[in-house]
Amino acid sequence: MNEPALIGRGPVATVHAALMAGKPVAWKVFPAKFDRRTRAAVDRDRVKLGALSAPILPVDGVERWDGRHALRMEFCTESLAARIERTGPLPVADTVLLGHSLARALTAAHGAGVLHGAMNPANVLYRASGEPVLADFGVALRESFPRDPLHAIEYVSPETMRTSTVTEHTDLYGLGAVLHVCLTGRSPHPGRLGEQQGERVLRVLRSPVPAISRPDVPVGLATVVARLLAAEVTNRPPDAAWVVDRLADMLPARPDTPDRIPTPVPVVRSRARWLVAGGIGLLAALALVLVLLPRNKTIPTAVLVTPMVTLAAPHDFTDHVVLTWTSQRTLDFGVVVEDNGHPDQVIFAQRNHTITVTVDPAHKYCFLIRGADSNHIYESRPAAVRGANCHP
Repeated sequence: MNEPALIGRGPVATVHAALMAGKPVAWKVFPAKFDRRTRAAVDRDRVKLGALSAPILPVDGVERWDGRHALRMEFCTESLAARIERTGPLPVADTVLLGHSLARALTAAHGAGVLHGAMNPANVLYRASGEPVLADFGVALRESFPRDPLHAIEYVSPETMRTSTVTEHTDLYGLGAVLHVCLTGRSPHPGRLGEQQGERVLRVLRSPVPAISRPDVPVGLATVVARLLAAEVTNRPPDAAWVVDRLADMLPARPDTPDRIPTPVPVVRSRARWLVAGGIGLLAALALVLVLLPRNKTIPTAVLVTPMVTLAAPHDFTDHVVLTWTSQRTLDFGVVVEDNGHPDQVIFAQRNHTITVTVDPAHKYCFLIRGADSNHIYESRPAAVRGANCHP
């Protein structure tokens, strides 16, 4: 295992990542060791959640970390909070898919007797496959390691703010707040300039959540979110299963499973022949041929368009690099890899927005994302790791 690197700070814990047995792993490190009661609660919840088949990020182990305790888990490429900060509100279809996943996660966890206790966009993570998962369950941990009471206050239900009691209805309110952010790009109760802490608490307690006015949001979806965010518990849905059923009726028709983006396909070398043999349409085949052209091949200027694809800073894990990108359109993507000046390798990523690329630990790399539809191709700006010199 290489030396873990600090990759994030939360209200209490820090997050570190490293490669273990060839796979990226994350540790959530707390400021002290767990007392006996907290450790027992963590182990109990870990076993219960690990036995569930649901979009929940399991804790793989509890470890000692320089006299403190740390939770070891799978490394995820991005949080929902970071994604919304980069791209703004999510498309309606993506919000429905995400909401359905999170509601299924809560249904399974509540059925096992486990509460989340702090639903917010920072606790919704995306795996390298693109699958969203709900992370950071743990009422006992939040009781043992108190944080700023105003942290993420806009995601806390009014009754929990008043009594500090966490129930299933607390998680339902948090789910509604997360979906509200997905559709609006803003929290249900954003802070105001110059507002005092007490004033903000009173405003959150007394003010209703603004209605979602986005014109493309269906009435049914806006109604589900509004019910989840009802100030009175009796006006909220009875349980998370109710939300699963309502959102299931709104799921977009897709050939793949509803909550998972297809796994990236390996490097494609016999490009045009493979595409035609796959039975796809002529225009789609043209788009993918353009995606998979190496950069040292001439791209027809008639289809070369101003970049509309944004590649985030790569995450370098020595023998793996995790890439994440966004686009303004639905495109087929290819990942162009330049290895120490060697000829380009192109990886077909389908319509994913993240991929893990195996690399040589001793080499320098440049990465570029190319997206295509049937008419145009779009390229991101190149991104370097290990000081590589990337040509625009």
